[in-house]
Amino acid sequence: MCARTMGRVRGPALALAAGVAVLVAGCSPLGSVGDYFEFRANDAADMVDLGVTWTDEPYFSVYACLLGLSSIGAGHVDGEFAGIGGGRVGVFPHYHKVGGFLVWTYEELGWDNFDVSKPETLYRWHNGPVGYICYPERKPAYGFS
Repeated sequence: MCARTMGRVRGPALALAAGVAVLVAGCSPLGSVGDYFEFRANDAADMVDLGVTWTDEPYFSVYACLLGLSSIGAGHVDGEFAGIGGGRVGVFPHYHKVGGFLVWTYEELGWDNFDVSKPETLYRWHNGPVGYICYPERKPAYGFS
């Protein structure tokens, strides 16, 4: 085939291949394509905590979570959250208490259904090298568990 003909065939062939790749999504029935995108949206909600918090009482929080491996800063908030967080999207109750400086961090986190007076309903863990060595247990599993 000459170069001219190859150029005319290549564009439609690539478009057809891309369309087939999107539609079959792992050779699944077409009804599963919607499930695939729903699962990817759930994955995205699990990867990001991004939103706005507000409270009836003043609280203070300045910290950065470093990929779930450690944190730097401190804070305490018991209020409402609007955004993507804890694998959920929307507006719901939120609680966090965090303190640490890279080598050791302690965090408590509550999304939606929790009771601050019952620690077993909160995500609690220690991060950083000292936290991982001295406190390997995480209750319940959250983040890099």
